[in-house]
Amino acid sequence: METTFFDKNGEAVAYIMDDYNNTIFLMDGHPVAYLYEDSNIYGINGRHLGWLTEDIIFDHDGKRIGFTSHSCPVPIGNEPAKAERYYKDEIRPRWAVPPFPKLSFDFAAKNFKVFLKEGQAHSFPEEKSQQTNP
Repeated sequence: METTFFDKNGEAVAYIMDDYNNTIFLMDGHPVAYLYEDSNIYGINGRHLGWLTEDIIFDHDGKRIGFTSHSCPVPIGNEPAKAERYYKDEIRPRWAVPPFPKLSFDFAAKNFKVFLKEGQAHSFPEEKSQQTNP
């Protein structure tokens, strides 16, 4: 069963797939992270990103950054369709887990999508802007 994660504004940002690694995909289909030992969120690049605790994703400062539909602080709308998933790169060796922070009720300042993209193994192709040639 897939679980969708929302930002503090109730927008669907990512979902976790019920596969061997519990891979976290952005809604556009890019794999960025995975869940390890039921609570640690690691990027595909091996970087520790945060923790999933009681349906809330916390960053390294202990601030809330991502939510499930049960924990989101605002009403959520309909979930958008999920894009076709991209191939997942090989998972890199995991970095050490930082000390577990004192959890806060505050929101993280960082955008949730940016937070998850810190775990990407390679850069996503930039969207081409429409430019006219002279």
